Amino acid sequence: MSLDDFAWRFSELIFNGCFPSTLHDQLAGELTKARLMKASERFDEALEVIDKTLVRLPEYPEALLLKAQILWEGYADYSGAKTCLQQVIQMKKMRNEKDETIRRWCEGLLQEIREERRALRKKERRDRGE
Repeated sequence: MSLDDFAWRFSELIFNGCFPSTLHDQLAGELTKARLMKASERFDEALEVIDKTLVRLPEYPEALLLKAQILWEGYADYSGAKTCLQQVIQMKKMRNEKDETIRRWCEGLLQEIREERRALRKKERRDRGE
């Protein structure tokens, strides 16, 4: 059994079977699954898990951040990633300090993505001889 398979099954056991949990705990377990899939470059599956999570709790900053990372790293989907990050950045009320930290991470990631896109466009223009 690979390490990914073991981690996946372990997270299933902990977050979905053994312990009574709140909705937030269950969703945190789903994020763990999505992170493992992302780390294994199983972007389609990770995105499916995140989308199901966001149906249950649409304004979940951590899930939106992870979705943005998946969209950018897995699909180079600038528009989709930007939308997720801006949704978090524009949230008026955060649950706790952790969510505020996630908002700051979203601001930083959005800036990094913008800079990377600018660099890619500049390289493309240079390659075309413009």
